[in-house]
Amino acid sequence: MKTFIASGFGAGIFWRTFFGEKKGGGSFASLVFVAIIYFLQLETIWLLIIFISLTIIYFFSVDDITASNDPSWITLDEIVGMSFASLASPSELLPLLTGFIIFRASDILKTPKIVAQMEEIPGKKGVLYDDLAAGGFGLLGGVIVNQIMNLSL
Repeated sequence: MKTFIASGFGAGIFWRTFFGEKKGGGSFASLVFVAIIYFLQLETIWLLIIFISLTIIYFFSVDDITASNDPSWITLDEIVGMSFASLASPSELLPLLTGFIIFRASDILKTPKIVAQMEEIPGKKGVLYDDLAAGGFGLLGGVIVNQIMNLSL
């Protein structure tokens, strides 16, 4: 059960089954999460509850030994990072996609530097914290786009 949860509720296992060890499982899991929250039209308070719940679940379902080399099938950390980025505007497609793109770019490229620094923390904390840092930049991008969309000229 822990493996299923750590895999992003099956997303990482699905990716590994069909694509092996190829990169992309984290992006796939994050995009599935984006689609779910967009179509459910969840309010920010529910996304905050989901974010907090997923963060707690992560610490119970992922152990330091398994996470030590950040295997590609563990995708719950990406879902947690994307749930943080989605707090910008869950029901608007453009801010949500902006948050997704910035989050994934920051996570993959490990830039700004804080994302790379967070990844250096040992064990499951480092695996999660780099995604939270990248999610923070995705959140910032989504908020900016949301505010621009709401400007009334």
